[in-house]
This record gives sequence, structure tokens and C-alpha cells, in this order.
Amino acid sequence: MDIAGGVAAYVAVDSPVNQAMGLGMADPVAAAAIQELEEFYLGRGTVPLVRVCPLAHPSLVASLSVRGWTADGFENVLVRAMRASDSEAASIAADVEIREVATAEERDLWRQVAAVGFSWPLPPLDAQLALGEIVVARPGSRLFIAYLDGLAAGTGEMYLDDGVAWLSADSTLPQFRGRGVQRALQAHRLALGAAAGCELAVSEAAPGSSSQRNMERAGFQVVYTRLDMVLSDSARLPEL
Repeated sequence: MDIAGGVAAYVAVDSPVNQAMGLGMADPVAAAAIQELEEFYLGRGTVPLVRVCPLAHPSLVASLSVRGWTADGFENVLVRAMRASDSEAASIAADVEIREVATAEERDLWRQVAAVGFSWPLPPLDAQLALGEIVVARPGSRLFIAYLDGLAAGTGEMYLDDGVAWLSADSTLPQFRGRGVQRALQAHRLALGAAAGCELAVSEAAPGSSSQRNMERAGFQVVYTRLDMVLSDSARLPEL
């Protein structure tokens, strides 16, 4: 659904893809638009989530707050300019082998490894496995598995669009952490992005996380911190 200059996406109840983004990037956001957004999600049995860019019009946060929305978390968006040396694909960890996913069996393996890496020390959530199904089915998405000692150790994704390489789904199984898996996946995807003519690489990470530190070592810099906001329990419509 198009709303307030952005998009509200819905896939299924409890899907991690259910979220609104891009709101308020061009014009002020009225409280009536937020009410419409709430009705869109609550009517489908889903808690509304809005990803707020700090460059959005200030009225977005004001309209959300007045209707009982609260902060749910933060995410750093990092950017890196491509370098001529990226296309050389220098191996950072010689014992890490990177393979691009090509078969249905590899796609299922990628989904399982990504979910376990993200959920550890807890078992994977159904929502994480469902998100993996969406990622592996997305047209244009390139998936990679890192192998150590002949075993699947980590995952990464790359999506190319208009000169930008979007790197995501960086996950490492706990028993392989600290051995350069993510650095090798980053270097491999940066090389492919540079070879494809991309000028920028973009990724996201939780503030202060090991993923952010890995990205910064690879030359990424934080360009802004995104705020995630959800409708509080007390503010939800009576039918829920």
C-alpha cells in the first residue's frame, strides 16, 4: 500500500517483512495517514512497524508519537565507495571458500544456516525461516555460502540496483565465528559488485555489533541510524 510518500508491505501474519518505510521523505505526514496505516495492519492481525529515516519530515515522528507509537530499536545504515582494488577479490581468509548458491538444495541450506546464525543461542524462529524463504525466492538476489573445513559456516546476500550493491544476510554459525567468515564474504561480494560496475555498497547492522565492526574494518561508514517504531499495546484498536 502506498502511504505518506512511502510503502506499507504485508505478506502474512507474523511475517518479518510486514513493515512500512519511506514515509515522510518528501512531505509532512498527518496523523490521519498514521491512522490509515494502523487500520491496514491491525485489520490483518499484525502489529504495525514503521522504519523511520532521520531525514524524514519531523512530522512523521510527531504523528506517530501522538498516536501512541514507541521506539522498538535502532539500526545503522553503512555505506562504502567501491575501490579499484575491490575487483581483485583478494582472499582475506585463505581457508574460507565462498560458493554462490545455484541449486534448490543449496537454497535450503542457505536458509537454514542463515536462520541458525541469526537466532543463536536460541533455536530459529518460524519468522526467521519464513524470511529466508522470501529472500531465496527474490528475483535478482544473489546468495552465497561460506565453507570452512568443508562445512557450511556462514551466509551472505547481494542485490545490485542502479550502481549500488546491497549486502545483507551476513550470518555465521557460532562454531565458526572468529575465523574470518564474514570478512571473506564481504570481500567476495565487494569484488563482484565492483566488477559489475557498482559505485557504492550499502549494508545495515545493529549499533555496536560485531557485524558493524566487521563492516567498518572493510571500509564501511555509518551514514545514519534508523529508528524502528511500533504501535504500543495500549494504543492498539479494541478488536486486537
